[in-house]
Amino acid sequence: MRDHELRSVLNDELHGRPGLPVTAPSRITHLAFTLSEGDGDPLTHVRLLCDALGVKPPPPGAAHHSAEIAGGQIKYERHGEFYRISVVAEGGPEKGEALAILPVGWVEGLPGDRLVGIHTRIMAKQEPSPETADLIAMFGHEDLAGSRVSSGLATVWTDFRIGPDGYTRMLVQDHGLSPFRLGRVVRRIHEIETYRMMALLALPLARKVQPELAVLERALSKVTADMLSAQESHEDAELLTALSRIARDVEEISSRTSYRFSAARAYAALVDKRIAELGEEKVMSFQRIGVFLDRRFTPAMATCLAVSDRIKSLAERSERASNLLRTRVDIALEAQNQQVLRSMEKRSHQQLRLQETVEGLSVVAISYYLIGILGKLFDGFGDYAHVETKLVSVLSIPVVVFLVWYGIRRLRKRILSSEKE
Repeated sequence: MRDHELRSVLNDELHGRPGLPVTAPSRITHLAFTLSEGDGDPLTHVRLLCDALGVKPPPPGAAHHSAEIAGGQIKYERHGEFYRISVVAEGGPEKGEALAILPVGWVEGLPGDRLVGIHTRIMAKQEPSPETADLIAMFGHEDLAGSRVSSGLATVWTDFRIGPDGYTRMLVQDHGLSPFRLGRVVRRIHEIETYRMMALLALPLARKVQPELAVLERALSKVTADMLSAQESHEDAELLTALSRIARDVEEISSRTSYRFSAARAYAALVDKRIAELGEEKVMSFQRIGVFLDRRFTPAMATCLAVSDRIKSLAERSERASNLLRTRVDIALEAQNQQVLRSMEKRSHQQLRLQETVEGLSVVAISYYLIGILGKLFDGFGDYAHVETKLVSVLSIPVVVFLVWYGIRRLRKRILSSEKE
């Protein structure tokens, strides 16, 4: 029995990014970096860390790697456009943030641009639940989102804001989850923030291309209006050139934005899926996380979707206008072709009449020369045969004319029949 060459790879994809078990109390720092051309390989940086800490390094080309280190765990995940680093440290906030268990300066050396940075505190079940005043003191304001999640076995609070230290704060209280379930809850809320930020990368691009689309829309409306008043062929040619320029510019914008907008839709769908997986319930007087994002994140995605649809609509409108104008140009060309054909037909008839006239003249000319030759021939024979040459010459005229006419007619029929074949 021979296995498919991709069997193991495809099967392992299901288990490709296992979650980290989390035990309360603990601290977690989650980082996500985007990579640009020229940035180094983050896997190399992770391998150097593992070598320095004396733990098993990741294999070459690994898409994910996790390791137990002194005081906690570290996990690396590589995605298409970004990579993530998660550090889990045991103990409460009195020990500082989770990054304290890593060598000094290692995080600062990570390649790429930091897009997401989250400090998450995991409270144990035995700890007293924070009151509203405690949360306001912790986050610095009361514009918070909070939800009971995972069938009420955990509570999450966050403000989705970047603090003075460059990190977003999240607070999770465990009410009896197993370490793996708690790890999945933490992973979901981190993914919500990561995918939200990745999706919002399309928003500045959408705002940037809106003025460009407005200019093209006005130009297309003007060309469409000018199509009604254009009468001459050169005007149609100018309009068609203008439409080609508009279509070119729309295609350039589409190629520049299509990937980013498609990625934004995919990331937004993942955000919605992760929110649904939380199974939120209202806690205290705070907005649920899903409601908080729906009021602030959804409009941004609607803007990106509207701009994407606007580009598509503009491309379709310019194509329809081009097709209409080309149809009109084709009809005009067809009318011109018909006029040319009628003119050619008229000239053909004229040439035919002229040819028939020339044929008649040819019969006369050929007959004239033949009769002259025969006359000289008859005169020569008349001296010997004593024949009245003038009478013979006169009688030969109709015969010669008939034979010449008949011969030219037969020759013309033969030429016409050979052309038809």
